[in-house]
Amino acid sequence: MSLLRPKLCILSLSPIHQDGRVLREIEYAAREYDVTVVGWGRLDKERPHVVMRPVQRVVMPPAQRFMQAARMLGGRITRRAFEQWYWAKPDHHQALQVVIDARPDLIHANEAIALPIAIAAARQTGAKVLFDAHEYSPEHRANSLWWRVLAQPLYTYIIAAYAPRADAMITVESHIARRYETTFGVQVDVILNAPAYQQLPFRPTVPDRIHLIHHGGAIRERRLETMIDVLARLDERYHLDFMLMPDAGGYLNKLKALATRMAPERIRFRPPVAPDAIAQTINAYDMGLFLIPPVNFSYQMALPNKFFEFIMAGLAVAIGPSPAMAALVEAYGVGVVAEDFEPASLARQLNALAAADIDAMKQRSLQAATELNAETEMKKLLDIYARLLA
Repeated sequence: MSLLRPKLCILSLSPIHQDGRVLREIEYAAREYDVTVVGWGRLDKERPHVVMRPVQRVVMPPAQRFMQAARMLGGRITRRAFEQWYWAKPDHHQALQVVIDARPDLIHANEAIALPIAIAAARQTGAKVLFDAHEYSPEHRANSLWWRVLAQPLYTYIIAAYAPRADAMITVESHIARRYETTFGVQVDVILNAPAYQQLPFRPTVPDRIHLIHHGGAIRERRLETMIDVLARLDERYHLDFMLMPDAGGYLNKLKALATRMAPERIRFRPPVAPDAIAQTINAYDMGLFLIPPVNFSYQMALPNKFFEFIMAGLAVAIGPSPAMAALVEAYGVGVVAEDFEPASLARQLNALAAADIDAMKQRSLQAATELNAETEMKKLLDIYARLLA
């Protein structure tokens, strides 16, 4: 690594090679910084000026997990219990030491779970800290009772105690930024989840064979079965492919069984591809489908990687009335927005489309991609880095 470049540590307690937002941060930061990546797993590929320092993810035995749950409950009485929960995890201690050893000038901490490590490391190294909250952590899974009882108070504490101590903070969407600002009194910038620009071809829609795609994680809370219900209500022109990261709880297998029952021969499941290959892979489709019920604030204001990947790939977009996505769909004219989150509503809109309608949306997506891309968003991020280190 060059001695002339500032040193940046990108910290994310996630599987790095699958995390599209973190991989973009690494890609663009390496153009100007010597980057040490701290997280689980591995990089997606080797890059100049980047080294990976993996942290071993630790799964505690049952007795320790019970103690950790007790500490989470105890945090409702004394905040010291939350601190005890956090620093009882060996991987947090390991990550802290790795970040300190990197002697960074700036630490970019991804998501709330990494923030106390970044603040503790900065205290010892003098580094600046950028907190990338991603989505709205305190309501990440607020539709789940166990989350509200155990995790929500913990994440609320982490944000309240540590976010004001960061030197800057970013998130993925403007409504989420305002929520952080009004709730926690912090200033938040927005960096959208847009992929790198690719000049991909326009592919005309075959009128009697319209291909839909949905990609992402097989996450039960997203209720992906609603999109199977949509497809079952569409006319025979429509076919749907899912490209999903596998899950540990059998949800993907349940989706496959449901698809076979509700729409035999019209829904397929294909293996996922690397994040930087998604746009080129799905360019062969006609429409990106994403119907996500607003069961929590983050889902309500969802503006995910996949939405921008649909646009980068030159696809029309079919969504429910999720405000952040709907605003961009309507501003750029790239798709259809259902009246509500019921599968029947979106199916009615799609059944009314002709191939020419879809092609016009696809052309507008290709044009929108020249604005909604990582070159635009990562310049904002690099400007924040430079400001913090000035």
